[in-house]
Amino acid sequence: MGFEPLVWYCQPVEGGIWATVTDSAFGAYTPCGIDSVVVCISHLVLLGLCFYRIWLIRNDLKVQRYQLRSKYYNYVLGLLAGYCIAEPLFRLVMGISLFNLEGQTGLAPFEMVSLIIVALAWCSMLVMLGIETGIYIREFRWYVRFGAAYVLVGDAVMLNLILSVTDFYTGSVLYMYLLTLFIQVLFGVFLFVYIPQLDPYPGYVPIRNDPLIDAEYEALLGGEHVCPERDANLFSRICFGWMTPLMRQGYKRPITEKDVWRLDTWDETETLIKKFALC
Repeated sequence: MGFEPLVWYCQPVEGGIWATVTDSAFGAYTPCGIDSVVVCISHLVLLGLCFYRIWLIRNDLKVQRYQLRSKYYNYVLGLLAGYCIAEPLFRLVMGISLFNLEGQTGLAPFEMVSLIIVALAWCSMLVMLGIETGIYIREFRWYVRFGAAYVLVGDAVMLNLILSVTDFYTGSVLYMYLLTLFIQVLFGVFLFVYIPQLDPYPGYVPIRNDPLIDAEYEALLGGEHVCPERDANLFSRICFGWMTPLMRQGYKRPITEKDVWRLDTWDETETLIKKFALC
């Protein structure tokens, strides 16, 4: 008897079709091994890549953001990704197994886990495509595309396994699998050839990450070096108009110590200490 948790997870049939027809070293554990090692891992990689790209779009303020000129291509990709979500969920709910060739009923635990991972991976892809219709970035997009290619490699390995036992399948299950495979290949091709036309995202300026220590100092307008508050009129004091040059500088780039005015005499420490001593 094998390792009991593994037997429960894979539910192999000793001397069954998978053990006798296929030439895999896994034997009766062939569908469990291929599905877990190849398909699940490839979809987990895609899931992680999509989540990271979503994080970049939502949280990284250093990347340049764009808008898509046309969103229809993303809608087509989203439709294909939606089918790739619906198919494993349908099989999971209906208990349709791709590997039960011995007349078993229901899904083995490994197949349930695989279907959930596949659905989550394509769901993350769909969410990413939805976010990209509003905000698009160039960073990390090719990693996601290679992740999709990795999924197709896993599908090719699984297809090679399925083709070796096609005589034992009923038509509906096999056709459902082949249709899903075709949709995924179509999605991968569309994603790889996708070169979107982009426009700058309105009102967004990325945060500069280059060091400002050695940056050339740009003098404030008027060449003032002492805080101009002393000479400001009443209206300027009320609305803080005397700070306009400093705020204009801050709009162009982050403020450094060189940009701040020197203290006026009434704000210097020596003057304030003398006033405090007289109290």
